[in-house]
Formats: sequence, C-alpha cells, structure tokens
Amino acid sequence: MLRIVLVGRPNVGKSALLNRLVRRTVSIVHDQPGVTRDRISAIAHYKECAFEIVDTGGIGVFNTSMTPGDIAGAVRIQTDIAIETADVILLVMDGLEGVTPLDTEILRKLRKSGKHPWLLVNKLDLPRHEDRASEFLRLGLNPAFMVSASHGRGISELWEALWKKNEETSQAEVVRNETAGPRVAIVGRPNVGKSSLANRLAGAERVIVSDVPGTTRDAIELTARYGKIAYCLIDTAGVRTKSKIRDNVEMYSRHGTEKTVARCDVAILMLNASDGATRQDREIARMILDYQKPCLVLVNKWDLNEKLELEHEMKKGELKVRKVKRRTISSSEYETDLRFAMPFLEYAPIKFISALQGYHAQAIWKDIDRINQARQFLFSTGILNRILNRAQERVQPPMKSGKRLKIYYATQKQNAGIPTFLLFVNHRDLWMENYGRYLAHQLREEQPLLGCPIIFQLRQKGEKVSEEDFPSKD
Repeated sequence: MLRIVLVGRPNVGKSALLNRLVRRTVSIVHDQPGVTRDRISAIAHYKECAFEIVDTGGIGVFNTSMTPGDIAGAVRIQTDIAIETADVILLVMDGLEGVTPLDTEILRKLRKSGKHPWLLVNKLDLPRHEDRASEFLRLGLNPAFMVSASHGRGISELWEALWKKNEETSQAEVVRNETAGPRVAIVGRPNVGKSSLANRLAGAERVIVSDVPGTTRDAIELTARYGKIAYCLIDTAGVRTKSKIRDNVEMYSRHGTEKTVARCDVAILMLNASDGATRQDREIARMILDYQKPCLVLVNKWDLNEKLELEHEMKKGELKVRKVKRRTISSSEYETDLRFAMPFLEYAPIKFISALQGYHAQAIWKDIDRINQARQFLFSTGILNRILNRAQERVQPPMKSGKRLKIYYATQKQNAGIPTFLLFVNHRDLWMENYGRYLAHQLREEQPLLGCPIIFQLRQKGEKVSEEDFPSKD
C-alpha cells in the first residue's frame, strides 16, 4: 500500500487535505496553529486501490503556551518517523501567503534527508489565485499541484499522479469486500493514560504521551494484531465536561470522541485509580451505554495505589524491621465502590492495570478478544426460546394495569453488533425494565456474553415483520 505523508509548516491545510482525500472527517481543521500533534493515518481509495494518507504535526511547532516544549519535541519526532517511512511526501504550502522562510527551511531539510517531495500549493480556492503559482514553481519541485482542499479544486489531478506512482512501484492493492478489523476505542478523561495504553497495546510509540492534559486532540487510529485478528485501536481526546471546554478545538475533540464511540465495536473506559469514578467518568460511561457499546473498564495507574509500610518480625530472637509495599485499598473493595457509582455498566468487566509499567497490560488483549467474540455470539432459536420459557416459569412477568406480559416467541438478530433479541409479545406496554434485567441474567447464565449489553426489542400482534426478524436457525 502506497504511504503518502503530508508535511509542511503549521496551518497550511494539511488536515483539510487529509479529510478531502479520505472523504470523511478524520482530523480536526482549525485556524489555530499546532492543533494536529500526532501522526494521523487513514485509508483512502481510488480506482479500487488503497492508499495510506498520513497527516503530521506542523514542522516548526515551537514551544508556546499552547504547545509546551516536550509536546513540540514529540511532534518533531513523530513527523521525522513519518517522513522516513513515506513512499510519497506531499510538501504542502499556503498559496495565499507565498513562500515563507520556514517553507524554504523545511524543503532544505527534506532534500538533506535524501527525500524528493512533491509540491502541493493549497488554498487556491479561485482560478485567479493560480497567478501566484510562479513563485512556488521557482522552487524546482516536480511534480507540482495547485489545489484547494476546502473546495476540491485540483484533487483529481493529484489522485491521477498518485495512481501512476502506485502503478510504477508495483504496490497496487485491489480493494476486496473484506470486513475491516474490529474498532476498539479508548476513552476517558484527559490525562488518565489513554495514549500510554494505545502505545502499549500497539507495541510501538505511535502516540505522543505527555503529562499535559489535552495532548491528544484527534482520534488516532492504530493497527494491532492479536491472534489472527487485526484490531483497529483508536486513541481519543480526553473528554471534558461541557462547562470546562475552553475553546473550539476542545469542542471539536469532544465531538470527535463521541463520534468515535458511536462507530466503535468495543469501548475501553479508562479511569485514574487515585480519583475513583468522578462525575465526568460517569458521564462518559453513560455515553457508552447510550450508544449500546460493549465495554471494558480499566483502572489505570494501579501501581500508585501502594505505600511503603514498616513490618516487624522476630527472627532468631531479634526484632527485624523491613519495608513492604501494601495496597491502600484492595481491588475487590475498589470494584465494589465502582459498581455502586456506575451500576448501569454492570455488564462491563473491570481490570486494574498500569499502562506505563505494563502491569496486567497483556491480559487486556484477552478480554478485548473475549468481548469481541461475545458480541458476535448467536444463540440458536431453539435454545433461546427454551431459556426464556424456563425463565418465565420460574418468575412470571409482573402484572401491570391488571394484565400480564406474554412472550410468545424470541429470536436473535444477526450482524447487530451486540446481542439483540426480538421478543414477540401480546402488548409492548406491559414490558418492564426490571423484568428485562432478569431475562438478561438468565441468558448470561447460559452464555456470559462478557462486556456486552443485552438489548430486547419488542414486536406485538399486528405489527409487520421482515426477514431480518428471523435470522438464526436451530
């Protein structure tokens, strides 16, 4: 697969170009310099071939209040890695501002590294703007493209050139109708260790890690393989409460995280061990529940839940004193408190980890894999109805307005993403959520369905049904 890397100084339109090439919003577009920090990659398709497009942080991001020194340094490292691994480098410049000294310095750096970038002059929204092209052509870069990422001008010519390059290098990859790997979103408040976990699971330093809250702005997609499955890990921006959002970038980040949760197959909710379940954690948990997503809860920085204590013992008639590490609270006590604070995520397993130190990190993959299998598990129609019939014999549905719910038949929907059961009943208005939880527990006794919510959808007499309502076979 041809890897195309977008480089340039801040605020020349690289993120807008990425979004234009992949035909969806992947990277935040904002006129504030330094918004993009990590390497953001996405797959674009042209003429039945796949291309990897990589957006980098702006070269020349300096140490400012918006971009502290350690983050600025990490941005440079991530950009250098992207340049080194690129098949094609698109050097993006601002067509309205002309060639700046920083543009010239970036070009000098690329040439010194042995790379031969293609020139892409952006923001030429109108035909009359192309009069400025001669200034850029004097740089001697070939090929050169005059485009407008926001309006799509010149993009077709760029795609044709990339297609020919792909053919020349014999790296064409025909796109087949294969399902993409399961999408696993890592979500939580700022600075709880999401990026450290993403790097740990991916086995590489792909995402910038910093103590500064809000380091990650975009949703960063990484590919990681466990067993025979290639998972798509998504590191998201930390979710703040709406009242604490300070600027548009944070607002876009929050919106992007919510969209990621809506599209993911499994959500990992990360908490900070020292904070417990905060109000914001509960809000994020509620978001996961509202989108009906399978979930794994990770309590990070569990290694900090220790303190040194002096222990005294008699040994050979002498009193010995030694220092030992003890937990300030046991995991079982912590889990009890957590379940009480977030009862609506009772289906989600809880793991205690240290993403930075690697404590229990590899066990996370086993849980992710088990949850992924559980969300696709299908009961046969016969077994499903036997379970529900036994459940009704043990405990009948409660009466409501002098009437009792009757479940005539049940089936499970295929390809629903989570265990979803269709119940054919006498009257849907007689359904009670408490009885639904009871039926869900009966199903879990037969099959745990780890980390998955169980959804019941009701059909009553007289309602039209489709073939999708009868998918599973005995």
